[in-house]
Amino acid sequence: MSQNSTDAITEKVMRALAAEMPVRPATIAGANAAKLVRILRPAGLAPQKVPRIQQISRELLRRHDGDLAYLFELPTARAREELMDLPGIGPKTADVWLSLVAGRPTMPVDTHIARLAHRWRLVRTSRYEGVTAKLRDLIPPGRRARGHLVLIQFGRDVCQARRPRCERCPVYNLCDAKVKRKRFADTKFSMG
Repeated sequence: MSQNSTDAITEKVMRALAAEMPVRPATIAGANAAKLVRILRPAGLAPQKVPRIQQISRELLRRHDGDLAYLFELPTARAREELMDLPGIGPKTADVWLSLVAGRPTMPVDTHIARLAHRWRLVRTSRYEGVTAKLRDLIPPGRRARGHLVLIQFGRDVCQARRPRCERCPVYNLCDAKVKRKRFADTKFSMG
């Protein structure tokens, strides 16, 4: 639901969905697709998301009678595999669920966090597994869920993709933006 959507919009859409029907696999699987698209439209990509959400709901019903409680009993790695075995669930979504719902010490990485890791020269890889492994090394298990949320917010508010607010950044000296901006300023100056 949250893919390509802000947290505020996702929360609003989830409230609207809950007002229309119980948010359970059986209800979602059997819901009218056009109605779901209408409800989920503000979150973006609703025509693409609805079939996937319904497919996941049907699969959860088929495999586990719609109950995810068994995942709480599994070791983290096994629970992650089970989640990723569902259609459309990748490593990030599995890690987010495990962290924020199940309280496991995963370290989900979204585009904001990956950008920070690169700008702060923590990683050279763009692969999800490489970035999350490095951050798991740096952030203690009990702080990863909060770290995930704080880093996302920092990436949205300060270290934005196109217009980073470097003047507000408390870790500017660790960042590659300083080098890039100097090169850009030198190039611009020499051209003028």
